[in-house]
Amino acid sequence: MKNFTAKKCGIENIIGIFFLSLIFFAGSVPNFTYADVISVEPGTAFNPSFQRIEVFNEATWASVSGPATLTLAGFTVLGGNSVTWNSDNLLFYVLLTVNDGVSTTRHLATVDPNTGVCTDIGNMNGAFSSLTYNSDLGIMYASTGSGSGTPKSIYSVNLSTGATTFLAGPFTNGGGFGSVIAYNYDDQMIYHWCAGAMEKIDPNNAFTATTIPVSGATFDEVQGAVYLGTGVFSITDLVFSVSTNAFTITSAGAATLVGPTPYQCRGFAYVNPLLPVELSSFTSAVSGNNVTLSWTTASETNNSGFDIERSTVSGAWSKVGNVNGNGTSTTSHDYTFSDRNLASGNYSYRLKQIDFNGNFEYFNLTNEVNIGIPNRFELSQNYPNPFNPSTKINYNLPVDGDVSIKIFDISGKEVMTLVNEVKTAGYYSVSFNASSLSSGIYFYTLNAGDFSSTKKMTLIK
Repeated sequence: MKNFTAKKCGIENIIGIFFLSLIFFAGSVPNFTYADVISVEPGTAFNPSFQRIEVFNEATWASVSGPATLTLAGFTVLGGNSVTWNSDNLLFYVLLTVNDGVSTTRHLATVDPNTGVCTDIGNMNGAFSSLTYNSDLGIMYASTGSGSGTPKSIYSVNLSTGATTFLAGPFTNGGGFGSVIAYNYDDQMIYHWCAGAMEKIDPNNAFTATTIPVSGATFDEVQGAVYLGTGVFSITDLVFSVSTNAFTITSAGAATLVGPTPYQCRGFAYVNPLLPVELSSFTSAVSGNNVTLSWTTASETNNSGFDIERSTVSGAWSKVGNVNGNGTSTTSHDYTFSDRNLASGNYSYRLKQIDFNGNFEYFNLTNEVNIGIPNRFELSQNYPNPFNPSTKINYNLPVDGDVSIKIFDISGKEVMTLVNEVKTAGYYSVSFNASSLSSGIYFYTLNAGDFSSTKKMTLIK
């Protein structure tokens, strides 16, 4: 990241069994203005030649560069099972089948896509077939094929040692020998294929699986998959001893044939090499406990929009809003976003610029934003009003002291106490849930030291 700096974090998912296919970020390969597929041939019975990385045009599968051989010091590489791109550290990780002269195992390594040279991380100790990176949680997932002890299951992968930890499974959808996964950064689901079957798995809800009915073009045995963005995946298919094909398939399961691939391709990634936005300014302005962020782009390419993220100093980042971008434009565009009703304290802000393919980069606000204390007592009108059943009440305290907020009905009877404690000076907000009360007019009163204020609100059910 930079202070108004960009951390290039293009999104990808890279998958496969025995073959790798990747699309590379600009700077990793010659300066492409589009994404290219890179396939690895593992030397199985279906492809008995050698283990190679080769760049192909993503639309036509025509060769773009000559092949490079996969190598790993101290091992004979027998094939590439899968590869994925880590959008946080910008490294490519590969799952290899290797032999050390004694036994055949599957290792995790990083790979240079230009040369095929791999750097060993460690033995994964299992029959893993597919990798994908969760860019939201920062977790690498691996899936096992049908030949493993716990087939068609999902594990997390330690990127320092290659060690794996069981998360969920087995998943029973489909009857093929392979298991392919791809992370969808838009809906934050892991999509899983086995043979011609498809399902989505929720990593945020105990890895619950939901079957997705497949329609459109037919395929037999999915070999690789990657999320392209806008609800679309690219997948490859093997019809045994007949052909290998590429398809697109939506997250709803609608498949479209793209055409044949030169050979069996079992895993690929998508990374858009373009840096979508040039930012010329990014500033903040404070009014009371409201912050207005303003930024200007000098040009935009493929810009979907901006997530606005906030953190307290030394705290975690959280998304507080989104502003749509202007796609592709060579002219300047101005943007604003208001973050309202903040508590007193210091805050940091950053923009997460996202393109239509899911690639993103961060722009940090250089200055820290300070929300001070108010200069007078104030009780705001609740919002929304009328309400059902919940509403919010904001209030300001210029000094420390005992504070109470109480709710009264139309007869003056106290029905609820919302606040009754010592508060430090600052900006505050309290929620009022009236689900247990009947419709009608109610009053709320703030008492703080010598200050007292009452306002009316209406509950309509």
